[in-house]
Amino acid sequence: MDTDLSVKEAFTAAINFIRKALKKYTLFVLHLSPHQNMLQGILLYMVLGFIVLSLPFMDNGEVSFIDNLFTAAAAASTAGLTTVNFAESYTFLGKLVVLIIIQTAGIGYMTMSSFLYLSFSHRLRHRHTEVLNTEFSLPRSVRLQDFLRAVIIFTFLAEAIGTGFLYNYFIRHDYTPFDAMWYAVFHSVSAFCTAGFSLFPDSLMSFADSKTINIVISALSLAGAMGFIVVTDIFNRIVGRTRKISYTTKIIVLFSLVAIVLCSFFILITNPGLHPSAAIFQAISAMSTAGFNTIPIPSLTLSSYLVLMAMMSVGGSPSGTGGGLKSTTVTCLIATVSSHLFGRKHITFLGRQIPLHRLYIANSTFIFYIFMLFVTMFLLTWVEELPFIDLFFEAVAALSTAGISSGTTEQLGFLGKLIIIATMIIGRVGVITFGMALLKRDEDELEEEEEHIKREDLAV
Repeated sequence: MDTDLSVKEAFTAAINFIRKALKKYTLFVLHLSPHQNMLQGILLYMVLGFIVLSLPFMDNGEVSFIDNLFTAAAAASTAGLTTVNFAESYTFLGKLVVLIIIQTAGIGYMTMSSFLYLSFSHRLRHRHTEVLNTEFSLPRSVRLQDFLRAVIIFTFLAEAIGTGFLYNYFIRHDYTPFDAMWYAVFHSVSAFCTAGFSLFPDSLMSFADSKTINIVISALSLAGAMGFIVVTDIFNRIVGRTRKISYTTKIIVLFSLVAIVLCSFFILITNPGLHPSAAIFQAISAMSTAGFNTIPIPSLTLSSYLVLMAMMSVGGSPSGTGGGLKSTTVTCLIATVSSHLFGRKHITFLGRQIPLHRLYIANSTFIFYIFMLFVTMFLLTWVEELPFIDLFFEAVAALSTAGISSGTTEQLGFLGKLIIIATMIIGRVGVITFGMALLKRDEDELEEEEEHIKREDLAV
């Protein structure tokens, strides 16, 4: 009887402790700025993932705590870099945990919670709106409520379609129904969320000749990286809510296509004998920051390294799952340079004048990105004795949250891993968001600026 009573008391005490902890955490979150809220969300994913992955039955018993932390950070940031062979080091449960982190982090914790809240209340709280407006820079033609629904619906619809194609492929290649479904679901989610995690030890190099794998993974990665703005905008145009495609969507689609063509071309001419499909796949993987590879990255020339690093730095598009500077930011930079060279009084792109504050954001993002890349490289070259080009490649991949690696990640020491972990987290929240989270600018100071931003048509 005493034993039963003590167990009951312990259970009650645990429940009360959890309630108090959740209450304190809620109060803590309410006092955070929107930028700090985004940062703490990613860190929360990482910490929870690390705790669960550290349980005895999550790996093969040979993964250290720093490697578990690295894997959790890579999943939370959808970076995909790993310091161990993910396919062989973790059990089914460990891989399932990583899959859940990738899915929730890819969509965004505030996006998911806001969608659920909107489903029941039909109206968002001011707090949700603040954080979402910080996380997603939307053109004026897209309503936040419509955007949230498009994010959830399109994510699961795209992943379901991808799963269907991949399942059909795996089931026809001697996989059991369970394995075929597991491999199909995992790689569909990993591709759409541009996470780059694979259940195969060599990423997707074993499927270099498979048209199905190449096309499906590329399509999912590109769909996730191009962003939900494009999907919402096109859907609104189809159903008649808007009369034309927004300026932002036009820029994203045009820039993405041109970038992929150019990257594929440069990879082909610098690697004689490489199949065009491999070059195209690697170009899409780099630009979308998906991080998959069907060819050994170390076998590429240094010229290809530079091309891939440039593409990873550019990254995806606003409100997408990809990392990097974003296509619209780079577009603003290109417009600035071209307008200056041609002596134009105003900075324009595709016949439209770009607002001054958008140029200010784009230039600030670029400068701070270069600064963070320099800091990462300085620290890595200080604590590691690996080749400079390999460390540079890893730094770009981490800050752009791209899982493409030159094979250096597993060779990093303890401090090197911590540096890359921090870089991946910064890359996931965005360099400007990270900077503002540290500074915590007063909201009243930003109110006028934010109202002006909302009226513009271009998202950066």
